[in-house]
Amino acid sequence: MITQAQLRKKALVPWNSGAFLAGCITGASLFPLEVRFRTPAGREILEKFDQVRAWIQTLVGHSAASGHGGYTIVWQTIRHRSLGEQQIPRQILFETSDGWLAYVEKQAECNTFLELVDQTQSVLPGLLAYLADAPLKALGHAAAWPQILTVCRWFRDHPRPTRYIRQLDIPGVDTKFIEAHKALLMDLLPRILPPQGLDATISGMSKHGFERKFGLYYDPPLVRLRLLDPALVSAGFADLTVPLADLARNDMGARNVFITENKINGLAFPPVAGALVIFGLGYGVDMLPEIPWLANRKIFYWGDIDTHGFAILSQIRRHLPQVQSILMDRRTLLDHRPLWGNESAVKRHTGRLTHLTSEEAALYEDLINNCLGTNLRLEQERIRFSALLEALSPID
Repeated sequence: MITQAQLRKKALVPWNSGAFLAGCITGASLFPLEVRFRTPAGREILEKFDQVRAWIQTLVGHSAASGHGGYTIVWQTIRHRSLGEQQIPRQILFETSDGWLAYVEKQAECNTFLELVDQTQSVLPGLLAYLADAPLKALGHAAAWPQILTVCRWFRDHPRPTRYIRQLDIPGVDTKFIEAHKALLMDLLPRILPPQGLDATISGMSKHGFERKFGLYYDPPLVRLRLLDPALVSAGFADLTVPLADLARNDMGARNVFITENKINGLAFPPVAGALVIFGLGYGVDMLPEIPWLANRKIFYWGDIDTHGFAILSQIRRHLPQVQSILMDRRTLLDHRPLWGNESAVKRHTGRLTHLTSEEAALYEDLINNCLGTNLRLEQERIRFSALLEALSPID
């Protein structure tokens, strides 16, 4: 026997799914709305007669017939040899949206949504489809909706503005508002901008996705490098931190490029003829393929001998297949046994890596399977500096 709490939960389904609010735009009607439930059978009525009678009284007491609710009861007749004919509720029927809204207590929210529809129709009717697709999400932004529409209209009138968000002069809207609503704007703007007003290949927010998608400037990723050959040094600067885009446009003239994770290793990296070292990127190495001149250089990666070190190596090699690893071999690991450490068990990388050599892959498998020790790792700063000099000696 359905309780009032269960009935309300069932009645709320069209609201929680957004179907009712979407229908306010599309014209699709859900009414009359039926709510079905299990009715007590004859034996149950006999055994629980008082409970069934109280249940019926509660349903009737909250129905439209009693002036308290928005539903009507559809009855069915049950004939029982001991009880005779009995009228039992078979289903609940909400005949109108007004009655249903009153019962589920959503009148105020519905009115707010209708105000959003009116505002959108007046300012940017092209966004009505969004209200139909994601009505509850839009309703969650009701207080900010006028400003949201203002921002969307500004971008429609000024596609790909090539400015920082801080430079946008939009009446009634400040920088922090746009920053706080990027995710919503990411959904809305593609619905009203022309194809040339956005980059359709960008779908996520990571790596300044909003700015890149809609033609805005952003704080560029920086690359730190050291020129290891005095012949490559220009204007006296050997240690440089430069925007990625600038590095991509300017070939540094090095024939050998070393990539190392640890900052102090990058700073202490010894002189090498015709070489530079890039350091401190971590998984940010995935931006290196944006530097076109790296494609025809010798590249060497030196990372930790642990699961993440090999994951980063595989990541680089996916785009720059010529990458060679240094000091990430089994001999180096075994030669430094007293300096072994441990990775955090919950942070280890254990996925399949597809861009390792057979020797690298074998060592990686031994690490993830704990063949040499539990969660074993050898951090690069623990490796003897003389081992680095030895590894670099054959490189010209």
